[in-house]
Amino acid sequence: MRIALKVTSCNEYSNGGCEFALLDLTPEVASLALRRIATLRDQKDLDPDIDETYFWAYFVECYFDPWAESPAGEKDVEITSSAVGDILDELDIEDNEVVRVPESFLVPPGQCAVVESEQMVVRIDSVSFTAIPRYASLRVQTAEIPITMLEAAAAAAF
Repeated sequence: MRIALKVTSCNEYSNGGCEFALLDLTPEVASLALRRIATLRDQKDLDPDIDETYFWAYFVECYFDPWAESPAGEKDVEITSSAVGDILDELDIEDNEVVRVPESFLVPPGQCAVVESEQMVVRIDSVSFTAIPRYASLRVQTAEIPITMLEAAAAAAF
């Protein structure tokens, strides 16, 4: 299952070129997330003050901005970029925050941001991803993927 997620920044004036994130929510990734949620729930039974846990994770294919200017002279990239933005608009990502995209959905390399320190954030009933855009002093975080979507993706393996 290929999904696009809305991204927010800790800096209200900049997001480091990270408007959205693209993730292949494979059965393996979904199962791992579900195991981590189960572990967090077990930990919460022992210590009710625990709220979330973080794991180093590099599952997000790319963080991107479909409306960023493409490099000069790359007309194909410009056409593809506007198509990416149109698809996201059609799926109403601004309101839904997590949307399933076609398997053929690709982001042009010129629209992808370089990020570092990627992590999976595990909560009681969801996961999200966080990263630091390169050369930026801010952190971005994806919308939360609900446990129901994780269970559906994990079940796709069977």
